[in-house]
Amino acid sequence: MKYTKKESRIIMEIPTNSTKEDIERKYDVILKKYRQMKIDGTLTKEAEEDFQNKTDAYRILMGYEVEEPKAPQKETYVDKAFVKAGMDRKKVDNFFHYHKYHILVSIIAVIIIASTVYSIVTKVEPEITIGILGEVHEQATDTFKQDITKNIPEIKEVGLETVMLSNRINDPNSSMYIQKAMVLFAASNTDVFLLSKYVFDQYASDGAFMAMDDIAKDLKIDTKSSDYLKLKVVEEWNQPQDPKEKRTVKSYRDSEPKLYGIDVTNSKFFKDVDVLGPEKILAVRVEPENLELILKLAKLFAE
Repeated sequence: MKYTKKESRIIMEIPTNSTKEDIERKYDVILKKYRQMKIDGTLTKEAEEDFQNKTDAYRILMGYEVEEPKAPQKETYVDKAFVKAGMDRKKVDNFFHYHKYHILVSIIAVIIIASTVYSIVTKVEPEITIGILGEVHEQATDTFKQDITKNIPEIKEVGLETVMLSNRINDPNSSMYIQKAMVLFAASNTDVFLLSKYVFDQYASDGAFMAMDDIAKDLKIDTKSSDYLKLKVVEEWNQPQDPKEKRTVKSYRDSEPKLYGIDVTNSKFFKDVDVLGPEKILAVRVEPENLELILKLAKLFAE
């Protein structure tokens, strides 16, 4: 080793009672001065040697190198690689010491980006997407999806959209939830909806769902308990001039009420999967994409 600790303190121009924090601060000043000279182009050979001597002294005082001399070590393949690359191993060690946190952050960032790309590439698209709107029990949603895939083999992955809407809960985020519900009904790829009676009443008369009379007939579903869900969809509303007044119906789409929802509250399927409460109404959006799977899902829910 080149210096003793006493000599190292003299080289770094620090007192004998200096702490490691004092040594770190002193070396930071030395390092900044050295870098500035390199940037300005004023670095001389003498200044380069002085910096190297102070770096050696700093390493001894910080314990990176022991004071007692050691037997010369045999040159390793790593050392030879540094020599071939024209690099000073001590400088490389110093670089990693002072920039280890930046390097660590960069590595973590690369891992996160790689993980995100991998999840996008390997993402499985759902065969069907279900919207659950009302007093949603989020803790039951995973079981809900698993039970669907277990009962309908054609469905490998279930997409799920949930919106908490209730007339019994005073939620400051209710306006945001209402906007999300409108997007689900109007512009999403959500084919099937499981709704509370409150949500059904809010949107069914505006034509958000398709009539389910034929579906119920084809599946031989007893809809007597769902008669209260028959209604006439409004074709056009009379809009009042005073915003405080309620709008009135100008015309209906059909002359007779149709079934726009099926009450599945007492279904066997939901006995162990209480994903929505207190009521559960099955509805289907207008012009769904996968009617075959919807029929199988409707049969499962209605049994």
